[in-house]
Amino acid sequence: MKISFDRKADASYIKLSNRKISKTIPVSDYCNVDVDAEGGVVGIELLFISRYMDDFKLWLDLADVAEYFNKSPITIRRWVQEKKIPYYKPGKEYLFIKEDLDEFIRRQKRA
Repeated sequence: MKISFDRKADASYIKLSNRKISKTIPVSDYCNVDVDAEGGVVGIELLFISRYMDDFKLWLDLADVAEYFNKSPITIRRWVQEKKIPYYKPGKEYLFIKEDLDEFIRRQKRA
């Protein structure tokens, strides 16, 4: 399973499998479900996600964090390696929680 967030599209996608998408089923104005030829769920798209993000911790990937800090991805990767910013690495990718990054910024301002 992989969860991604597209800030420009204001959407989040939960990828459940690598099977080929056969069709997209609109479930509501805010949700689409992608299914394969056998009707198995491949992924779920959540639209207008920013409306709900205050209720959830927002996971960011390395590129999102680079954009958030207005730094290059190389700089963010270096900060991770130097353990300067909080991160999680459940698999191969680094993941960040926006709330943790905001706290990091607040601590830097106090120092």
